[in-house]
Amino acid sequence: MLGFFCFSGTFYCTSVSVPGGGRFGSELIQEQAILDFYGTEEERKSSLELLKSSCRSLRKDRGLACYNLSVLYDSLGENGAAWEYAIRAKNADPKDPLYQELAFSSSLKLEVEKSASEDSEEKLYQIAISACKKGNSSEASEAVSKLIEIQSITKESLSKGIFFECGLDQNLISKAKPNSFKPSSEYYKFLEKNHPYKKVWDLSGEFGRTPKDIVSGNKATQSWKELKKAVSSKDQVSAKKHLLSFKSNLEELAKANAESSLLSANLKKAAFLLLSEDSNYSGFKELAKELSDTPTK
Repeated sequence: MLGFFCFSGTFYCTSVSVPGGGRFGSELIQEQAILDFYGTEEERKSSLELLKSSCRSLRKDRGLACYNLSVLYDSLGENGAAWEYAIRAKNADPKDPLYQELAFSSSLKLEVEKSASEDSEEKLYQIAISACKKGNSSEASEAVSKLIEIQSITKESLSKGIFFECGLDQNLISKAKPNSFKPSSEYYKFLEKNHPYKKVWDLSGEFGRTPKDIVSGNKATQSWKELKKAVSSKDQVSAKKHLLSFKSNLEELAKANAESSLLSANLKKAAFLLLSEDSNYSGFKELAKELSDTPTK
């Protein structure tokens, strides 16, 4: 009789009579499973299996295990699994407001993830290309339209290759923006950014591009610009004035450090050679002496 009573107790007695029995015992087991989840990889796997077993059982309190599983999967960023077990928790006890709230928030999170995934750049390209291959121009046009909205595809891309042969809506091609990336322009920007003379000279507009007629923030550069204008108009007085300003500003820049001093000296020599030897400055050779290191008599 005693043996039969103990056997029956494993099914019906509370957590006081049998360790781990009842809701209180179940909570203790799940607390341990949650702690194990944050342990080693093996412990994490074991804890998830334990909680899954409890969640899928016929116990009345299985909703708690499902709830905990949903929360843990959410922490892993696995929204699909988090939603699955949130729904299981709600189904286990539909009246529990905590389970209801979790099911709602999990559903919302999964919906947002799916929506973002469907509208992701990579996904849209996959849809468009696949639709083109199948000859479904309407589906391809819908995906391409979204790519145009996020400025991920250019007019050039739609004017050749698979998209050109796809039979897309011509209005889409007109809406697409042209490719603004120009290799030569990017190369010039790279040169400007990394050119050693950037420390003492304004390089914007150089390297083959048409200089913009704007006032430079670099005084030496601006003085040289004004000098060139004076040379073009054959104004000797203004040319000398701006040359002296150019020289003075270079000397000021040279004070910064040894590197700036060397670069400024090189610019001064270059200006001297231009004035004394370049045919464009033939009428202003006399000004070269203002830059000469040899004292004038």
